[in-house]
Amino acid sequence: MVGAFNAGADAVYLGGSKFGARAYADNFDRDQVLDAVSYAHLHGKKIYMTVNTLVKEGEFSQLYDFMLPYAQAGLDGVIVQDYGVMRLIRSEFPGIELHASTQQAVTGVNGARLLKKRGFTRVVPARELSLEEMKAIRREADIEVEAFIHGAMCYCYSGVCLFSGIVGGRSGNRGRCAQPCRLPYRTKRGNGKEIYPLSLKDMNTVRLIPKLIEAGIDSFKIEGRMKKPEYSAGVTALYRKYIDRYYADPDGDFEVSGDDLEILRSLYQRTGTSEGYYFRHNDRAMVTVTSPAYNPTSKEILDKVHDKYLTSSLTLKADIDGYFRVGEPSRLTMKVLLNEEELVVSAEGNVVQPASKRPMDEDSIRKQLVKLGGTGFEPGEVNIFIDDDGTGSGIFVAVSELNELRRNLVGLLDEKIKESFGVSGQTKEFKAHRFDDYNFYKRREEKKRGLSVLVNTTEQLGGVLDRADGGSVKRVYIDSNVFLSLSDPLLSRLKECKTKGAIPEVYAAFPYITRTEDFDGVKEIADIIKKVQNDGFDGVLARNLEQLGYLENTGYNGSVILDYGVYLWNSEAALEMIDLCDPGRGFIIDEMTAPYELSYNEAADMVKALKKTADIPVSYNIYGHIPMMVSAGCISKTTDKCSGRVHELYSTNTRIYDRMDNEIPVTCNCRSCYNVIWNAYPTSLHKKLDRILKEELFDSFRLDFTIEDRARTGEILDYYMDRFAGRQSSDIFEKSGYTTGYFKRGVE
Repeated sequence: MVGAFNAGADAVYLGGSKFGARAYADNFDRDQVLDAVSYAHLHGKKIYMTVNTLVKEGEFSQLYDFMLPYAQAGLDGVIVQDYGVMRLIRSEFPGIELHASTQQAVTGVNGARLLKKRGFTRVVPARELSLEEMKAIRREADIEVEAFIHGAMCYCYSGVCLFSGIVGGRSGNRGRCAQPCRLPYRTKRGNGKEIYPLSLKDMNTVRLIPKLIEAGIDSFKIEGRMKKPEYSAGVTALYRKYIDRYYADPDGDFEVSGDDLEILRSLYQRTGTSEGYYFRHNDRAMVTVTSPAYNPTSKEILDKVHDKYLTSSLTLKADIDGYFRVGEPSRLTMKVLLNEEELVVSAEGNVVQPASKRPMDEDSIRKQLVKLGGTGFEPGEVNIFIDDDGTGSGIFVAVSELNELRRNLVGLLDEKIKESFGVSGQTKEFKAHRFDDYNFYKRREEKKRGLSVLVNTTEQLGGVLDRADGGSVKRVYIDSNVFLSLSDPLLSRLKECKTKGAIPEVYAAFPYITRTEDFDGVKEIADIIKKVQNDGFDGVLARNLEQLGYLENTGYNGSVILDYGVYLWNSEAALEMIDLCDPGRGFIIDEMTAPYELSYNEAADMVKALKKTADIPVSYNIYGHIPMMVSAGCISKTTDKCSGRVHELYSTNTRIYDRMDNEIPVTCNCRSCYNVIWNAYPTSLHKKLDRILKEELFDSFRLDFTIEDRARTGEILDYYMDRFAGRQSSDIFEKSGYTTGYFKRGVE
């Protein structure tokens, strides 16, 4: 922190002992955070706290007590992923700015606008966005935009990644990512060549500084956690240098020296760098491919950075006036200029005596008063006034008394500075719409519990329709690519099944990611809604904030179900989403989906707490290959070539193999140009079904079909329909392999 501020940072994000996205870092304890806030404010800097993990129901009660001392100290802001955390801070600590973490995967104007309505002042969009998309968010959502400019890059859209949690129980959403993306994989089973197709090069955008500034981005962010102080200071100093250079001459030539680029390469960067996604959607050149190792670090550069930025702390100049008149108490006054406000404190000592031997002169007194080392202050102008009342003997003041006066004065000034930044000075007013009565859910038509099925291919849809029996499957979700390209015969058959009640409900599943880069994904959302309404279907499955923001903003009044990716780890997060509803105009979130990463017991805790307030249906996934990653990067393009069908209604499958020779399926969604990397084995809770059904906590049970062909889709659906009907049948998963996912263990 000290190194970053010395090098020119305006603000620092730091993690406390809990709720931060670097659980294994040497994080700040309570007193260190408080000291950091005081130190930053003393020098006109800001401290933002990382409260950006998802919080389980059983942990949520700890959050208020954790935040209270920091709020009282005048903490400037928090960066947040969890909607429940957002809700609590907005309600209890309105003086603290809310920043939306990149973990919220904000990909467009609608999601950013939604967050602003809920109290956020700043959004850190997904790193995958182009500069034009970020400019649109700043312009149209009218919210501060903070963009990453340097450091490590995740392969997956941040917040969407479940890979680490699946393979080892260490969730990136909990600050415990084990970085499986940095491991080697093969494109062929067996002894094929190992490559690193999921490991992105580090970002280095120093040459883009003029374009980023001119785009209107409010804050530049350097990724530097869990790295050495020399990294934080050295990288900050170079970006500060070139930002200041641009502002000094915006129309002049802007070139970055080769020496400075070499310094950046020498400060813990992976082999090769890229300028991120600002001007490209994806590219093999962004991937390390052959090695994710770091460049050798230069001891000479590290030593220079250390000596320049890490051997001293910032200090604030303090003017001191001392008044010493015989017969009156000695008096010291100290004043500083802080954010254009003059702060003044005074302290009095004992009555000044005439000198009996050697009198105290100005230099002797000044020598004691300027001893401000280790206090955060340095002496500015020092004025000493001595009056012996005309006796000619001079004055006497004990050195110990001068030292005590000086220490008292520093303490008083510290307190005054803290007060100037404390909660008493923060009067932000914000009231988000919030229901007092959630009973509108109880007045809605009660829906029968049963199986829901999600399909990603026309083959799978055919397999489901083959088994439509008017009772076992209550709902089918159809992937957007399939939904928009339904052939007339298949569409007619689907409508017939719905009309006859064979499949009572039909929903369109929005894409995992919605962007407006060179393909307008928001317009596609509008097209999906139009088709849902024209064909008499029931509603949509919303998968992210951009889609939810669009639905809320446009006044959509059909049925909305939230998928697992709109993370509801605690009941407060769920209530925050419900508060988006407007029953008066028909905008209702009809159902929610329990997150994948919660264990069954943790999900049950959330649902029990939620239904004490709002009796909204909650869905629970019981079968499917879990989507471990959703990435802008394309494995097909990295390892072979692009399909050539970008933005067509087309998806294709490929695969990679891990070190255990497990086949990891990958779906390339060419329409929206993203990859979905699925878990090698499907999660199946068929052996847990009796318990799940008996406890009657969930209202819908979902089967997700991803890479299965028509025959396997039918086989699995038959098996689960039998189980729901109470019929026993032979286990179809033993030979093919399966996992129970997060059911028992959840994530750390």
